[in-house]
Amino acid sequence: MSAGPSIRAWSYTKAGSAADVMHLERMAAPEPAAGEVLVETKMSAVNPTDTKRRTTGRELGRFERIIPNNDGAGIVVAVGEGVPAERIGEHVWMFAAQAGRPHGTASSMLAIPSPLAIELPKSASFADGACIGVPAVTAWHAVLGDGPVADKTVLVTGAGGRVGRYGLQIAKAAGAKVVAVSRTTKSEELERLGASAVVDYTAPNLAGRLQAAAPDGIDRVCDAALALTLEHGLAALNPRSVIAAYASDLNSAPALPFGQMLYANITLAPFSIFALSNSQRDAALAGVSELLSTGKLRHHVGARFEFDQMVEAHEAIEAGQVDGACLVAVR
Repeated sequence: MSAGPSIRAWSYTKAGSAADVMHLERMAAPEPAAGEVLVETKMSAVNPTDTKRRTTGRELGRFERIIPNNDGAGIVVAVGEGVPAERIGEHVWMFAAQAGRPHGTASSMLAIPSPLAIELPKSASFADGACIGVPAVTAWHAVLGDGPVADKTVLVTGAGGRVGRYGLQIAKAAGAKVVAVSRTTKSEELERLGASAVVDYTAPNLAGRLQAAAPDGIDRVCDAALALTLEHGLAALNPRSVIAAYASDLNSAPALPFGQMLYANITLAPFSIFALSNSQRDAALAGVSELLSTGKLRHHVGARFEFDQMVEAHEAIEAGQVDGACLVAVR
């Protein structure tokens, strides 16, 4: 970072709990390098991936100091070489700000590659922009990463979570029939978002109930629970269906029923959005932006914090206390 006006930023230099390792400090404002924009942050969001990066110290071997948080929204205030000056003044949402980089959105200002700062439609607020990022991009790729799903049946596991809610809406907007897997306490909400059926994963005979909910079979899975899908869902999947798996929290090393998948030509496609190709990433960013601009995404905000409460925001995510987006106002 070069000398210049100071900014406020939360950072850590070692792995550990938020209260132990995160500190609010002033530092010199960054300058945008070639291909970057400088964003004045208005809203930051805390995701589970942000807290996991801190507790594991995943990237501390590469960077001496990390300013966390991947998602957020703000205003472009300067541009680096090669970026059109017309971008100055744009309201933007940011994606993967801290993935493989030391400076995330837990800061009053940050420099970020221009393609990762996406223009917000005039109808969208900074809160809307901060909500989407990681969860909406994950959902878009899980649903549409291999092509259209119009007139197909999409199963969304973990449908009551942040990614799942977006996955359900994205699949519905794309013309699919959507079966949601979640607790039935969220049935009304998920049906309002477009689910044709909600299947409770805690009730008996999950396999049978999935088949009953999708009598014509399932063509694609937006999957937060791979172990559950492999154990209970395969009988409901159509031949040549795709399981796009981004998590398997119940069992991180599930058994693979290879024969059953082999003879049905079922594709297992695990993915991390931080490892997408540039073309895959750009397609997802454009797709999410289009849905946002046409008003087809509804956001579920679970908690709001002030900038001085960043530690509390991280702790709330780790404790599982936030049902929805965890937003932090930067001011």
